[in-house]
Amino acid sequence: MAPKSTHCVMPLWATTWAVISSLICIYDATYVLVRPRSMAKGDLFHIFFPYAKYITVDPLYGNLKNAFVIGQSWMNCVELTLALLSVVLYYVLRKRNTGCFLLLIASTMTWSKTVLYFIHDYYERPLHPQDLPIKIETWEYYCMFILPSSLWVVFPFLCMWSIGGQILTILNSINEKTKTK
Repeated sequence: MAPKSTHCVMPLWATTWAVISSLICIYDATYVLVRPRSMAKGDLFHIFFPYAKYITVDPLYGNLKNAFVIGQSWMNCVELTLALLSVVLYYVLRKRNTGCFLLLIASTMTWSKTVLYFIHDYYERPLHPQDLPIKIETWEYYCMFILPSSLWVVFPFLCMWSIGGQILTILNSINEKTKTK
């Protein structure tokens, strides 16, 4: 069935996800990029105190010598910029298709980076058990790392599916109109 218009619709849940996840990622990336100032005994620790517990389940966040978490934090900055720009384009500038397209790109980047982070954790953790700051319980690992981080797999995938499907429908509709002319 052809769409009624050639405009992509950004679902409200996707917009909400883009804004809330971007705010969380700003906080997260800032913690990493200003380390060691954001860590215990640092002058910014009062802003980032929840990470004192988080680094027990994700030791990359406490390891100042690991470049992977720094790279993923810079990628967070790119993704959240694109996600917030997509919302501005869609709602403020009324550039609906461009906003949807940017959210599709940002969601794809977020999804793939998060999957890579999970893969990295799966293979890296057993290689360096001595690097874990303290012994953690399995339930803590799942509740503080796996479950929350999984949101950055599920919601971006749903955005990719929803917006990508709309874009394909619009393109197929345009293609069908072109063939009939």
